[in-house]
Amino acid sequence: MLPDSRTLGLTFFQAYCMALAAIGSFNFGWNIGSVNIPGDVLENCVTGRKYYGPFPSCIFVGSSVAWGVITGSYALGALIGAIASNPVIDKKGYKFTLSWFALLNVAGALLLSLTTKLPQFIIGRVVVGVAAGAANNALSTYVSDIATPRSRTIMGGCVQVACNLGIMVDNAIALGLAPPPRWRILFSLTGAFGLLNFILFPFARESPKWLISKGQYEEARVSLTKFRKGADIDAEFDEMVAVDEANKARTSDVNVLELLQGRTPDNLRHQLMCVSALLFFQQFSGINAVIFYSTSIINKSTKSNPADIPTLAQILSFLISVAALVFTVLGMGLGAIFGRRTLLIFSHMMMAVFSAIIVPGTIRSVTSLVVVAVFCFNAFFNLGVGPIPWATAGEMTPRYAMTAMSGIGTGIGYVSTFAIGVLFPAINNWWGNYTFIFFLCWNVAAAIFVYMFVPETRDRPIEETVRLHSCGIHTVLSSKYVTVPIEHKAETAQLEEMRTQETGSLLDGGSSIYEVR
Repeated sequence: MLPDSRTLGLTFFQAYCMALAAIGSFNFGWNIGSVNIPGDVLENCVTGRKYYGPFPSCIFVGSSVAWGVITGSYALGALIGAIASNPVIDKKGYKFTLSWFALLNVAGALLLSLTTKLPQFIIGRVVVGVAAGAANNALSTYVSDIATPRSRTIMGGCVQVACNLGIMVDNAIALGLAPPPRWRILFSLTGAFGLLNFILFPFARESPKWLISKGQYEEARVSLTKFRKGADIDAEFDEMVAVDEANKARTSDVNVLELLQGRTPDNLRHQLMCVSALLFFQQFSGINAVIFYSTSIINKSTKSNPADIPTLAQILSFLISVAALVFTVLGMGLGAIFGRRTLLIFSHMMMAVFSAIIVPGTIRSVTSLVVVAVFCFNAFFNLGVGPIPWATAGEMTPRYAMTAMSGIGTGIGYVSTFAIGVLFPAINNWWGNYTFIFFLCWNVAAAIFVYMFVPETRDRPIEETVRLHSCGIHTVLSSKYVTVPIEHKAETAQLEEMRTQETGSLLDGGSSIYEVR
């Protein structure tokens, strides 16, 4: 007898489609990290100003605010991509969105690698940002759609894993490609990854839930069978159809404006608050200050000559990105054991601790202390604060509002990223060595918020989470909001079935399996 598909963990085909979809998030990380190591070359022309044919060796910026705009413009593009992709996902599906938006990376790569003026470079950053915003928005809901409750724990972190892998690979290659004119090759590679995404993703399967929502039941059954190979899909498929029909009977898919105005059958205020706040805190935790500016932060202590590429600060930035990837994978495993809520609280509190340690390290120029603190700050971010918020919309929201909720959450995340990218250089100039006190306060506030308001969703069916928390904004400290994972329910159901069978046997005159013989 085949097992019920709802009890499956991660299958090979789920992982395969997730990997193809994650190419877009890999590119997202690549472009986040691309301005870190070559930053001094591009911004301050530390290797000198000269021309290679029509192309200058650097883009002289002249002010930290202007460089902040360059850094943050990528997030502005991502915000546009997240918003623009929502109606495309609803109408055309995930395969179309993840494939065609990827081609924008080719256009962005041409603008960046062939840039001669500052405005051209900013426009190129915005264009690749649009592609990244669409990719991350589609990926987070696509993964939620194809995952089972048990595999969602692992698959929910794929956005952050792919992102950190992109940052790490970019930093590794940048050590050799940061000097002029080779940095142009570095920025051109994002186009190659976009083209690869466009070619490969059509080999993935469309979300069965999206197909059901469009009335394509046979295709949905074929798709679900592929995702749940070796299991009986009948109960899960019927459940998907029933949920879809129930949602359609109450409402059609809602858009961002309707969700913000509360014009939904379920009261989703609490979910909206949680998704928005978690992605806001994710960016204001200080991680983008480290990702965008780790080289300059560490260089304050090492005092290396930025023209001597690769500098010690640049090498250490690469090693930090390696650790970030390792801890993201570790965090996915820990999330399966301890749960999302516990890991988020722990992650934010440890980031607050190491924010406090960075301050005296930079004041006294203790290089080893600063490096270790930045390393641990990044590591603990990737244990929980990095991967978990991306999965929240897909784990707390009904299908009819999932795309809109994901768009709002990622939009807030990108606005916050833009704000940090633009403001950090100015904050760093004003606060100097005390800058990370700013992030310490945000991390403490985030930990308190999670403790008070964010429910545990590990291994819980989405429908159950929606039912429990669609009652307006509330704290989750009451016992009535505590639920059990799906495998515990399966065990309980089996025991109840055994007891029912035993009772029937006794009524028929049989003997109990517990009878003393």
